[in-house]
Amino acid sequence: METRSYDVIVVGAGGAGVTAAASAARAGARVAILSKEPVGCGNTRIAYGGFAGVGMVPEDNPEEFFRDIVAGGEGLGNPQLTRDFTKDARKGPCVAEGMGHIFRRDQEGDVKGPVIGRAGGHRFHRGLSSPAQGVSLGGMLHNAAFGAGVEILEEVVAFRLMGQDRVNGLLAYTLRDGRVLALNAGTVVLACGGAGWLFYPHTDCVRSSTGDGFALALEAGAELMGMEFLQFLPFSVTHPPSYTGIFLGEPSSTGPNGRLVNGKGETVMTNMMPKTRSQVARVVALEINAGNTTPHGGISLDVTPNLETPQGRKAWESMNATGLLDQARLIYGERAYRWEEPWDVAPTAHFSAGGVRIDRDCRSTIPGLYAAGEVSGGVHGADRLGGTALTEVFLFGWKSGKRAAAEAASLGSSQVDSREAEEQASRVEALFGRKGGNRPIALIRRLQKVMWDKVGVVRTDEGLRQALQEFDRIRDGAQDLQVRSGRTFNTEVAEALELEMMLATGRAMAKSALERQESRGGHVRLDFPDRDDARWLKNIFVRKEGDKLRIRAEAVPSLEALS
Repeated sequence: METRSYDVIVVGAGGAGVTAAASAARAGARVAILSKEPVGCGNTRIAYGGFAGVGMVPEDNPEEFFRDIVAGGEGLGNPQLTRDFTKDARKGPCVAEGMGHIFRRDQEGDVKGPVIGRAGGHRFHRGLSSPAQGVSLGGMLHNAAFGAGVEILEEVVAFRLMGQDRVNGLLAYTLRDGRVLALNAGTVVLACGGAGWLFYPHTDCVRSSTGDGFALALEAGAELMGMEFLQFLPFSVTHPPSYTGIFLGEPSSTGPNGRLVNGKGETVMTNMMPKTRSQVARVVALEINAGNTTPHGGISLDVTPNLETPQGRKAWESMNATGLLDQARLIYGERAYRWEEPWDVAPTAHFSAGGVRIDRDCRSTIPGLYAAGEVSGGVHGADRLGGTALTEVFLFGWKSGKRAAAEAASLGSSQVDSREAEEQASRVEALFGRKGGNRPIALIRRLQKVMWDKVGVVRTDEGLRQALQEFDRIRDGAQDLQVRSGRTFNTEVAEALELEMMLATGRAMAKSALERQESRGGHVRLDFPDRDDARWLKNIFVRKEGDKLRIRAEAVPSLEALS
C-alpha cells in the first residue's frame, strides 16, 4: 500500500472540486484532487450552463434573492447559509470567469437585457447562460485543474475517510492497477456531487453520482441534513428505454401557453413558467401514480398552444437560441422540436437538496472535514431554484478550498492510522477473485429499483419501510459477492465499494423521508399530502452512532438566533 502526504485533499473534480483545489493551491497548500472520472467531467459538464446572478435588473438585490430561495425551499435549510449565498452570489460567476469561463453576451458585449433569463421560482431575471453549455465549463475546469499546480488522481474511488477525533486523510482504490492508496492530509474537502445515480435509469445525472460523499461523511461521524429532499425535474424522456430519464426541460421552458395533459385527456396544470421544479414534478408524479398515463408511462406536455401567440413563439425562439430544444429534436423528432406536437414526459432525479451539514466556512461537524457543492446541505431547504447550483458550486468551492488550506497550515503534518489503513486495504484485497453468488452490479440494480419505486417522487410509510427491509437483504447479499480477479480496471471491485456507500446513502434518505410526516418541496408523502408548518418547520439531521443511524428534527433557526 502506497502512502502519500498533502495539506489538502479534494474528493471530486467537477465545478466545486476543481474550484476548491485551485483555491487551496493559491493559498499555498499542497493539494491532491481525486476523481472517479476525468477532471472536469461530472454533472457540471452535462449541465446547461445556467448561473443565477443577482442585481441584473434594478429592482433585484440580495435580499430579494434570499426571499426567493427561502420561498422555493419552502422555509427550510440554514437561513444563515442562504443569506451568505445570496449576499455573495455575484462572486460565483466571477470565480468561474476568473478560471476561464465565458458567459453569453449581447451584441455590445454586455451581460444584460435579452441574454438574461428567468428560471421557475425566481421573481426577477437572474439567469446567466453559457454559449457551449456544460461542455465549455468542463473544458475550462480541465484546464484550470492542470494549471493550478495540484496533483491529479483520476479514476480513483475514495472509499473511507480516516481519523479518530478529526479527519486526517483517506483511503482510495485505483482502477488503473487495483491498488489502495493511503493519503495523509491536514484537511479533506468533499466535493463529489449528489446521489442521482441511486435512481437509475430515472435520472439525468452522470454515472459517478452514487452518493459517495454522504456515505463517507456518515462513516466519519459527520452529520447530514435534509436527506429526504431530492429534486426531481418534471420533464424527462420516457421512451425509447435507452434515453429514459434524459432532461427535456423545466417549468420555465414550457412557454406561457404550455399545459400538462394526463392520459385521460384532462388538463391538469397550466401557467407553469413561474412554478418551482418540485411544484410541477409533484403534479406529473401524482398523475403517473394514479395510473393516468400515456402508453409510454408518462403524461403529455402540450407546448403546441405557444405557436398561437406572439409570446409563445418568442419563448420558442429564446429556448432554441440556448440549445434547450436540442434533446427534443434528437429523441422525439422535428415536429416535437418545433413545438408542433406534445412531448411525453415524466420526472427524473436531478439534484440532492440536502447533504453534509456545514457552517458558514463550509466546515462539517467533524474537524478537518469540509464540503462544497451538491454534497453539502443547508442552502436550498426543501427544493432548489434553477441556476443556483452552479453559482453555489463556484462560490462555496472557492470558499472551502481557502478555509481548508488555512486550517491545514495551522496543523502541521498528519498521519492516518497505519493499522486501520492496512485492515481496510485487506478488506479491498479480499474482493479480488471472490466466488460468491452475487455480482455487484446486480445488487446495485436491485437497489436502484427499490429507490425509484419506494423512495422516489412519491412515498408512503409502507413503501419506505419496505425499502429499508430490502436494503437489509441487499446488504446480506453483498456478503456473498462474485468479483473477477484481474487487477487492471477491475470495475467490479469499484462497484462493490460503491454499493456499500449507495446503501448507506439510500438508508439515510429513506429514514429521513420516513421521519418527515408531511409533503414539502422534493418530498411527497401520499399518506401525508399537505405541508404542515405547525409540526414540520424543522430540519431533519442524521448521524451514525455505532451501527445505527440516529435521526433528529430541529426547528429552523431564525437569522437572529444564528448571528
